[in-house]
Amino acid sequence: MISFKKRFRLINRIGGNEKFLNYLNTFFDKGYYTHNNQPDIQVPFLYDYIGRPDKTAERVHKIMKDGFHTDRNGLPGNDDAGYKSAWYVFNSIGFCPVPGQDIYLISSPFFKKAEISLENNKKFIAIANHTSEKNKYIQSARLNGKELNNTWFRHNDIINGGTLEFEMGSTYNGWGKKTIPPPSVYLPIN
Repeated sequence: MISFKKRFRLINRIGGNEKFLNYLNTFFDKGYYTHNNQPDIQVPFLYDYIGRPDKTAERVHKIMKDGFHTDRNGLPGNDDAGYKSAWYVFNSIGFCPVPGQDIYLISSPFFKKAEISLENNKKFIAIANHTSEKNKYIQSARLNGKELNNTWFRHNDIINGGTLEFEMGSTYNGWGKKTIPPPSVYLPIN
């Protein structure tokens, strides 16, 4: 088993959760983030690793509002086999997959209800009670009837169908602050 310290080497290298939060805020606030660049598009979810899903919600809402439109140039950058379109759809439902892992990170849903048809003729349903542009903060979440306090879940949690239900509100109430950090791929660096 890889230790927590090694799993989250980037967060620790920067100086822990608070310094990492400041680092991410600077990255966005100084305009270093660009949704046109595929390597950047998972960055808004790094807040989930330090228990700040409110910041993920704020960043994702802004990206979706400012970066996607219905006109001819409605997608930021190159869609590369539909990846940016899929990013938008997943985040509209309230979560997004981590490439190369069986993890979904929670963002902030736009749709009040979404149904995903699975290969086994079962359905996975995402419900966001009271969601709106103003109500972008998750107040509580339940996954398959159980309280969900983490900012992530695994593919196995939804593969047989089920329900993810969010209660939404206009202010951050601390939901997800005490998350167990999602698993992170650890690649040794020489």
